Amino acid sequence: MTFLIQRAERMVVSRGGGTEAAQRARTLSLIFRRVSRGVLFLAAIVYSLVVLGWDVRPLLAGAGLLGVALGFGAQWLVRDIISGLFILIEDQFSVGDLIEVNGRPATVESITLRSTTLRDFHGYVHFVPNGEMKIVVNRSRGWNRIAVDVPIAVDQDLDRALDEVDRVVRAMNEEKAWRDRLLDPIEMWGLETLGPQEAHIRLVLRAYPGPDGPEAARELRRRVIAALGRARIRTSSQHDVSITALKPTETPGATAPAVR
Repeated sequence: MTFLIQRAERMVVSRGGGTEAAQRARTLSLIFRRVSRGVLFLAAIVYSLVVLGWDVRPLLAGAGLLGVALGFGAQWLVRDIISGLFILIEDQFSVGDLIEVNGRPATVESITLRSTTLRDFHGYVHFVPNGEMKIVVNRSRGWNRIAVDVPIAVDQDLDRALDEVDRVVRAMNEEKAWRDRLLDPIEMWGLETLGPQEAHIRLVLRAYPGPDGPEAARELRRRVIAALGRARIRTSSQHDVSITALKPTETPGATAPAVR
């Protein structure tokens, strides 16, 4: 059985020829191993009872009745198993993918027909029944787009700020080290939002899932902040704080007497 599972895993990888195919093959292999071990374990127990002279027919009949009882009394378990089957058939996510369940991102560590084991950024392990996953966002498929918003104080020269940011973007796009790690050149979309104190310039980059996109975004922020600092363009509104000295005869909170 193990040989057949390993051969099927290699076949899936060879036909897919990519990281996603390898992750899918690994996921299916883990599930098939667990299911086959369970079936073989039950078959070994039944065979051992037969060898010892036990009549296993009442046991098998009881197992059938137990299955009927589970069908009526444990609908949530059936729901989880059916959801797990559809997750595997539709290849919604695999072991190693970064997914978002109920608004919380985490990495898939293992998948069974009943539940999925996730590990979040803090290292906490979450066991999620497959039937509880209503909307799943897979961040590890295809490509990711990252938006970098640069705040600019509204009392600054916005055209000059746009020119400075555009120079940083063009310089970074010309560097081969970053150009090879991104799917498209970095784009400057212009003013995205305008508030009472700050305006935001939006920059957008696209990369494959993984560290390339976040690392490029961090480097882009660093360069933009440095360029704006050299140009003396503030990224936040300036607040003036005035301090008034009290006279020696005054006390804080005291009010002047009424004059008649």
